[in-house]
Amino acid sequence: LKRAYRRLALQHHPDRNPGASGRSGEFVRIQYAYDVLSDERRRRIYNRYGEIGVQMAGRMGGELLDPLVSSLLSTFAFASAAVALLLIAFFALLARRIDHANDWLFSVIFTPLWTADVLVLLVLMSVRLKDAALIGSGSSQSTDDSTSEQLEQDEMEEAAVDGEVPADPCPAPPTDTTPLLGAENSGTGPQQQQQQQQRRHRPSIHRRRRRLRTVRRCAEARVSELATATPMLYLLLLAGFQISLVLYLDGYVDWTIMRVAAPWFCIEAIHFVLLTLQLTAGLLRIKERALLSNDNPRRSTAKPMLVLAADTYWWLVIRVALALLVAAKLAGPLAAWSWALIFAPAYMPAVRWAAALFFLRQQLRAMSGDAEVLQNENAIVLACAAAFGIVSSFVYSFVALLVWKLSQPLAVRLALVLIPVFIALSLACCCCSCFGLCLTYGIEATVENEMFAGQDACPPCAAVVPTNRRIERPPSASDQ
Repeated sequence: LKRAYRRLALQHHPDRNPGASGRSGEFVRIQYAYDVLSDERRRRIYNRYGEIGVQMAGRMGGELLDPLVSSLLSTFAFASAAVALLLIAFFALLARRIDHANDWLFSVIFTPLWTADVLVLLVLMSVRLKDAALIGSGSSQSTDDSTSEQLEQDEMEEAAVDGEVPADPCPAPPTDTTPLLGAENSGTGPQQQQQQQQRRHRPSIHRRRRRLRTVRRCAEARVSELATATPMLYLLLLAGFQISLVLYLDGYVDWTIMRVAAPWFCIEAIHFVLLTLQLTAGLLRIKERALLSNDNPRRSTAKPMLVLAADTYWWLVIRVALALLVAAKLAGPLAAWSWALIFAPAYMPAVRWAAALFFLRQQLRAMSGDAEVLQNENAIVLACAAAFGIVSSFVYSFVALLVWKLSQPLAVRLALVLIPVFIALSLACCCCSCFGLCLTYGIEATVENEMFAGQDACPPCAAVVPTNRRIERPPSASDQ
């Protein structure tokens, strides 16, 4: 491709053909063709949808035109719909077993769940292969670009410390340029003293920032490595937990509840390590930014660090606390506690998100600015509140029914308790199936509509044909 581009570019370059008026347009077309074909993503889009696909790729949502991305998302959507169906079957069989409608072994009851595990494993393997194809075909360029942008940002921050560039990229112009009385001769004002103090501390600041930046990048690299390996490990540990639970329920082993739940706590421990590395990278970034300010680093970083730590660990703490309380209730140490008290940590996420939405609403009311922008932001907050109300109604109705079932086992059937679960899984199955169908067939229909937008009716053979099976005539003078 590069050899053909060089040959045609030299042949049709305007400097080599000063008298030919059409050579400049031909050179522009050659350059555009090379830009499209040298980019793997745009080349895949062109091979599938032609020139109209390349033009649509620059719009919002154009990433879905990439065949690899659309295939990855459609696989995930259809797999999610299949997993939702398998979960519905599992909960239906479990309800019949708990309600004494049959006496099947739990190894039979868990068959749909193990089938879902195998399906998820296949999806993870296919995603890994497609991610490797995306990285090898040029998507790593975006990672390199982000890395270079981060390096440039670090260099700009260091230059700001040195005083070579202003900390504010768009500083306001001075309103009064008249020097103060005696300021031009004194040279010992508070601003000059502060600048001299900063110059004396520059080497130590640079050393500390480089040391912090090295440790932060090492932590971020470890986070990225663990993030690629943890999904498969989570799935294997979850399958181990299911197997140990089936062996315990069928009476094959005489284990304690803590021993049965050991794989689950291993999952939480691995997740804790991953969150700790993410928190370490975030804390180091906060310290780096604090070195650029003139305030006391300890005083200026204490509150952001506490907020970041709370935002990182709060969901993990709630899950572990709930699991420990349920295990202690079943094992005996907390047998006297009611199930409503055992499930108290489950109500904390609703309180947190409701408080966050309330304070966000109050902040928007106190803001002043463009009325249209504020109205749009209020509409977004109200939409989030409505979605939160719908989701929380499903979740906490299930929690209330489950507490009722555990407190009075004979008062209600498990099939009634699982009604919110069945509704949520049915909606998820429908949404994922529709999304997968739209990715499979809707993109081609959109490209066809864009291709024949200016015509009253589409031709009878208006289907998008891949370029390797397409016959096209060369452009004529009338087309220009």
